[in-house]
Amino acid sequence: MAIEEDLLITFGADIIQLRQSELLFEENAAPDYYFQIQKGKIKLTNHKPGDGEFIQSIHEEGDSVGEVFLFCKHHRYPVNAVVSEDSSVFRLERSKLLKLLESDFDLQLKFLRNCAERTYYSYIFLNSLTSEDATHQLLTVLGHLKENQNLSGPFSYKIPYTRKELSSMTGLRIETVIRLLKKLESEDVVKIVKGRVYY
Repeated sequence: MAIEEDLLITFGADIIQLRQSELLFEENAAPDYYFQIQKGKIKLTNHKPGDGEFIQSIHEEGDSVGEVFLFCKHHRYPVNAVVSEDSSVFRLERSKLLKLLESDFDLQLKFLRNCAERTYYSYIFLNSLTSEDATHQLLTVLGHLKENQNLSGPFSYKIPYTRKELSSMTGLRIETVIRLLKKLESEDVVKIVKGRVYY
């Protein structure tokens, strides 16, 4: 959910420039700002000892990042926000965000709906992780990504992520993701064209 850029600026947002691999915020830091991506891509990650990173979510232009943590009792980020490509990000102080939300009830509802949808996805995804069925785990992620684009037809969604990123998003080994995609292609669930996966 994007808050209109003019509205962010009116309430005092500034724009920060971040380079690939920089941190927007890090795990255990206190959340003091609302962040919204103007341009670029940012992923929320945790480090897995010995295995690299586990990607919780990937955010792109117009997406807010980590906003739900501004309202948590513990006020600490449980994830790192890593810049995936050079990005421009709106930054608005927490107190100013609250004033902005108080000024527009419809915007409050959209904000809450966005938080609810992300929470819903988190529960669906966590439930898939309890499954020992790797295919179910991968299809849960692909289904969510496709649903977020409001697409429903077969092969209508071109997966914008690499197999390594899908591996990091599902907690599966990259070899497992590659094997599962080939299996799903043979079952006509996905289509692979010139290395790109369509679901």
